[in-house]
Amino acid sequence: MSKLRKRGERIRQFVLENVEKHPRDVASLAAQEFGITRQAVNKHIQRLVEQKALVVEGSTRSRVYQLHPLIEWTKTYSLNEKVEEDVVWDIDIKPLVNDLPDNVRDIWLYGFTEMLNNAIDHSSGKLVLLRLEKTATNTRIVLSDDGEGIFKKIRRELKLHDERHAILELAKGNTNAL
Repeated sequence: MSKLRKRGERIRQFVLENVEKHPRDVASLAAQEFGITRQAVNKHIQRLVEQKALVVEGSTRSRVYQLHPLIEWTKTYSLNEKVEEDVVWDIDIKPLVNDLPDNVRDIWLYGFTEMLNNAIDHSSGKLVLLRLEKTATNTRIVLSDDGEGIFKKIRRELKLHDERHAILELAKGNTNAL
């Protein structure tokens, strides 16, 4: 029984890992990969739908599968107020990614706080929007601000002709004065 359970888990994991690239034919792909019928794969897909790992749209031939969003979180912060990246992490982001392994969460902490710190310190913007999306296989965060952007800022600060020169200056490391 244990071998069957492990095989079923492998089939369901394969479906989850491939459904974004193959939303219409993931059952056929899994059937071919594991040498089983599409009907057998469909039982595994139904289980994933019941577990809210997958969403199904359409019927029979026009059926499309997608990863079910487990978390969809969005918040806008005013950069006119004092925003601290470690506080935003502790209060808003960390609880949403707390189930990730420690090493992964540490990478998230570093990457997130660096990106938010850059928006706070360098964007010259007024707002920063954070959006976190979590599915059974992926967790992603989008951080966007309404600032001018790094290349425009370097061009302006160094009084360069255009943004392509700013890219060259950045590549050379000549941006210490910013």
